[in-house]
Amino acid sequence: MMQKSDKDELILKVLDGIATPDEIQALARWMETDPENEVYFNQLKKAWNLTSGPIPSEERVEHELKSYMKYIRSKRGKFRVWQVLKYAAVIVVPLLLGIYWLQQEHMEEQSQMTMHKTGIVPGGYKATLITAQGKAITLLPSAEEDIRVQENFVVKNGQKGIVYQDTKKETTTLQYNTLKTPRGGEYTITLSDGTRVYLNAASKLKYPVQFDSKRREVYLSGEAYFEVMKDMNRPFYVVTDAVRVKVYGTEFNVNTNGIGGTQTTLVSGKVGIWGRGSVQEYIMKPFQLAEFGDNGEFKGIRDVDVKTYTAWKEGFFVFEDEGLEGILNRLSRWYDVDIFYSNERVKTYHFTGHMEKYENIETILNAISKMVGVHFTIKEKTIIVTE
Repeated sequence: MMQKSDKDELILKVLDGIATPDEIQALARWMETDPENEVYFNQLKKAWNLTSGPIPSEERVEHELKSYMKYIRSKRGKFRVWQVLKYAAVIVVPLLLGIYWLQQEHMEEQSQMTMHKTGIVPGGYKATLITAQGKAITLLPSAEEDIRVQENFVVKNGQKGIVYQDTKKETTTLQYNTLKTPRGGEYTITLSDGTRVYLNAASKLKYPVQFDSKRREVYLSGEAYFEVMKDMNRPFYVVTDAVRVKVYGTEFNVNTNGIGGTQTTLVSGKVGIWGRGSVQEYIMKPFQLAEFGDNGEFKGIRDVDVKTYTAWKEGFFVFEDEGLEGILNRLSRWYDVDIFYSNERVKTYHFTGHMEKYENIETILNAISKMVGVHFTIKEKTIIVTE
């Protein structure tokens, strides 16, 4: 019979993708012997999903492990401490924290959240296109259509987002379109040079219908991920209120929605970046993040795990020891809700986690509530945060 610690270690290896074929088969046989085994596996998988993001800081590990030990001792001898320590040695702390969250979820009589029936749903693919003549057109990927954005220029909208084609004709006067996503919306656009842009919620991209022969320049407010088509003769510029980014062919993310400034995260290639009104160029390398203040003041460049800043494009939220204010700002934009704080102190609480963007918001808030110790009350489209 498989021991509990062996079973948990095996489940973790399978979830982490490091199990051998024999170990995978062993787990499958164990799950088939009793329906309760499959239920247990799914509980641990849920915990793993909630906490499989970036590794938390040492301070957070120590704090959460103490919390877990306090919980174990409160069971009055149900567990022996040496068994728990042995268990902690073979199961990584993020999974342990998830198990702690699940155990408390079943043991506590009252939830940390007060829920009212709401119409809060995750965001989806929707946007508004504004032509050079000021005409506003609602875009949905399900609405396959050709759109005339100017005389003799038609773009296609559909499952791939909105797509512009290069007419190969000389352009003397640039005509600009604007793509806007609301709170709770995102959209994809392919520019006339083949560059693909993923526009996040509550964002705006202004761009020429067709680029000229000298340069490619777009204007961004909000957050977008760029896959720039390589063209050594025409550099590509992304301009925001705070920075100007110059690239030739690369992938990167620009976010002007962050607290206190603009963040640019480079995935591949090489870019140069300037603060507003500055002649100083800073060169970025892959897996680096450059940060500037709202006024264009350079704050620094550092190495990062780029998935933390680009996972939204793949349908995930990744929070790496992030402040509660920044987390809830992101949720506010995606779920189209307002946030009210009972005091300023709760904004500084931190959380680490990895969750799907299309998850029910109550599930995400409940996970944060259990780990951080705050209380959420949802009333219609407003989330109230208290200690």
